[in-house]
Parts: sequence; structure tokens; C-alpha cells
Amino acid sequence: MKYVFDTNLWVDVSRGVLSCRDLQAPPGSSVVLSPLVIIELVNGVVQGGEEKFTQNRSMVRCMTCAGPEILELPRVFVETVIWNVPRDNGRVRPEHYRILLDMLAESASHADFLQRTEAVGSVWTRLSSLGSIHHDVLQKELKAMEIMAGSASLSTLHVHMARLYACGGLFPDPDWFQDRFSAAVEYLRTWVRMVRNGANPRKNNRGIYLDSQHFWYLADPKLVLVSNEDFSDELRESPQRVRVISLEAFRRSQH
Repeated sequence: MKYVFDTNLWVDVSRGVLSCRDLQAPPGSSVVLSPLVIIELVNGVVQGGEEKFTQNRSMVRCMTCAGPEILELPRVFVETVIWNVPRDNGRVRPEHYRILLDMLAESASHADFLQRTEAVGSVWTRLSSLGSIHHDVLQKELKAMEIMAGSASLSTLHVHMARLYACGGLFPDPDWFQDRFSAAVEYLRTWVRMVRNGANPRKNNRGIYLDSQHFWYLADPKLVLVSNEDFSDELRESPQRVRVISLEAFRRSQH
């Protein structure tokens, strides 16, 4: 199996609540890293400044040791699952996130890290502005989801979602799409109900976007999402819900 940890578990490593060993993969398994979590954490490192840099760097060093594999961004992952070929979309790739983690792990200070990111040839320039960039991206994505919530029928939401992944005039079969990405589709249906009942994620729960993106990866039958959040109310029907587990369940799998 491949285990991916949510942001809060890595934050617990930086705070000393968890050790690197607590997140060590069971024999025959591996830890993989989510690019979304990496960006969340690096944004925290940038905002944390010099005062928290040493403890944040220890967390990143734990990540680089624990997870040699970094996943594709969710959309690239979904497109590859649907069409069985990777699509060259010009986005940041997993190897770029590895470079970012390595730069942070090797930096002597917060200032040294930011200087490295601004070096000639770096793909991570403007990292000092990551907080505002990250905020703007989240707001844009959440607004798009709110628009979808206001117009899409719950019963045909998977049809609308499948059509977002057209390729050369071809569309994935909506029923196949719903089966293959059942956790992501069910979570988004739950999210739509919440918005229609008055929820305002852009103001009160921006983390819902990150959660929704991680459920796409469950289309890989070998992937397990480890989280300290309880999604039992949001995921009730998807067969993939059994691969969303708690830290306690992960610890039992280590033995």
C-alpha cells in the first residue's frame, strides 16, 4: 500500500507531537507525498519566519526521508487515469516539488532558503509571495465550486464533472467516472448540499478544497489517505471510504 498523510499530521511532526518514526510505512509499503500538502506546509514555513525555521526544517527532512515518491497534481492524476497517458500541460511536476523540499532541507536559515528559491534558474521564484498567491488560488477554486453548487443537479453532478475532463472532443463515460472516483464525487455532492444549506467555505472552511482534492487519489486502489479528520458523515457510500483511515489505524498497520 501507499500511504499519504494529511497536512495536520506533518504539522504535528514539526511541533514534536509526532516523531518521524510515527509516520514510518509498514513493511512492504511506502509513504507518498501530496503536492498540495507540500505547498500548504511550505507556505507555513515561509510565514513562520526565522523563529520557527529549525523545527519546520526538521519536519521537511522527515518528509524527504519518509516519502521518495511525490504524486502528480490531482488534475494531472485524474487525466492520466481517464486517458491512460500523461498529458503535457506545462504545470509544475513532482520533480519540482522534490527540488523545493531538498532546498528547504539543506538551507541553513529561513533567509538562506528564500535566497535559494530566487536563484537564477529556480522554478520557485516569488516564494516569499506564496501566502497571497495560495490565498488567491483557493478563493478562485472555491468560488468555481460554489458556482457549480448553484447550478448542477445532485443526481447529474458526476456528468458535469466528467465533462470537465474532455480530451480531443471525447468525454469519459459519466457512470464509469463516478465509479472510479467515487469518494471525490460523493464528497463534492455532500459539499454542494452544505453550500445550498448556507455554508460559506470561502469564509469559514477553506480546508474543504484541499480535502476534496485528496479524494481523487483514491482512484488508485493501492493508496490510503491517513487523516486526523473524521469524514464518516461525508463518505457513506463510496467503497473507497475504507481507505481513509485514522492515525490510530495506521499505527496498527505498522505492526
